[in-house]
Amino acid sequence: MILSRKRTWIALLASTTLLFTTAFAPVDIDFSKNKKPFKKIKAERIYKDIAHLANKDDARVAGTEGEKEAAEFVAKRLRRLGYEVEMQQFPFTSFADHGSSIALTSPESKNLESKAFTYSPATPEGGLSGSIVYAELGSAEDFSRIDVEGKIALIKRGSYSFYDKVQNAANAGAIGAIIFNHSEGLISGTLGSQTDIPALALSDVDGNDLLGLLESGEVQLTLNANTETIETYSQNVIANKKAHKKAKDPQTLIVGAHYDGVDTPAANDNASGTATLLEVARVLAKKKLDHNLRFVAFGAEEAGLIGAYEYVDALDDAEKENISGMLNMDMVGVGDTLNLMTGEEDAISWIADDAAELAEKDGITFERGSSTRSDHYAFEQAGIPVVFFHYSEDPYYHTDEDTIDKIQKEDLKTAGTLAAKLIYKSAKEGKKDKKKGKKVHSKLYKGLEQREKHTVTK
Repeated sequence: MILSRKRTWIALLASTTLLFTTAFAPVDIDFSKNKKPFKKIKAERIYKDIAHLANKDDARVAGTEGEKEAAEFVAKRLRRLGYEVEMQQFPFTSFADHGSSIALTSPESKNLESKAFTYSPATPEGGLSGSIVYAELGSAEDFSRIDVEGKIALIKRGSYSFYDKVQNAANAGAIGAIIFNHSEGLISGTLGSQTDIPALALSDVDGNDLLGLLESGEVQLTLNANTETIETYSQNVIANKKAHKKAKDPQTLIVGAHYDGVDTPAANDNASGTATLLEVARVLAKKKLDHNLRFVAFGAEEAGLIGAYEYVDALDDAEKENISGMLNMDMVGVGDTLNLMTGEEDAISWIADDAAELAEKDGITFERGSSTRSDHYAFEQAGIPVVFFHYSEDPYYHTDEDTIDKIQKEDLKTAGTLAAKLIYKSAKEGKKDKKKGKKVHSKLYKGLEQREKHTVTK
């Protein structure tokens, strides 16, 4: 579920179910029997693992020793359960904001709440001072109409990527750029790669206040980006369990969760998903299944879903074709509503349909929806049906208050039970037709869009 930020959540939109076709012959499984794996999910086990993973501030930032220690913890546990485990290592550029600021110096003195865009270069010591010029949406055409040489460009969010806006400002001679939000709150986003000039973000309120001051005359400020980029690496932890020997041409089911976090204890985001993955792996470890089962703990999700894309990009066409579905768990420990989501609004997914059917039978409060803001999206883009488990809402998201005491054990039990039941049912059924399922005008889950992980680029 990408650096410390506090966001409000936006309500889900209405949904309409249009079409249903079965992708396979259903298997009648009696889930009331205690011996079935979903009955063995223990919230206390999950909670204990969350406490271990989220035992300090800045616990598992991608590329740090904390993230590597978490990967080893996950790998050791999965090996002990009998899975074949491998580490998939990959390079990436780590970014840290050590405290950036914008200080208005004229016509009044005021400090504005701000943060650097991911991959923004640092300013010289003491920052950059100058007058600001409004560049509207920051297109090349917008900059052709103004003079920003040696000045700081003030740009409104929208239409173009953050990177393009900032590079357009640099090409026009600006020494720095400020982008303010077009909706409520402070932007938290990424440039995708380093630009030629520093770039900081403002809220809609502060941005519009600066526009008001510009109407009356010159506005000057000091921009300070105290940032750092480091070439480092992360890793995915991949654990495999083969289908039983009598299974014919078994497909592969994937269960995923990212184990890295932002500069917080990162208990819910996403020690909760990682620990739940480990519990599901535990109860399914000895089961005879007709599908191959693969658990993947992704690294560097908070840096832009990097681990998930590295994993998918490394698959050949035959491997992608053989993956029947993917279940992703991100932030499953805080909130009252379980969201069962695909990536795009109109995606067809048998595994999301099955999850919804099982949740309804169990009386679970849930919503169908869509979000592109977590690891499942890399799989959906590769043509693999997905379902994303996510509880809402979490008022402590990406803050230092994302601690173990906020975790709701009943959420862990519900998410883990449904995940185990879904995977067990799916892995006992026949070959899946990946093109079949309900076509849903799903609820666009804007709550996750507002979370603005580092995948947010415009």
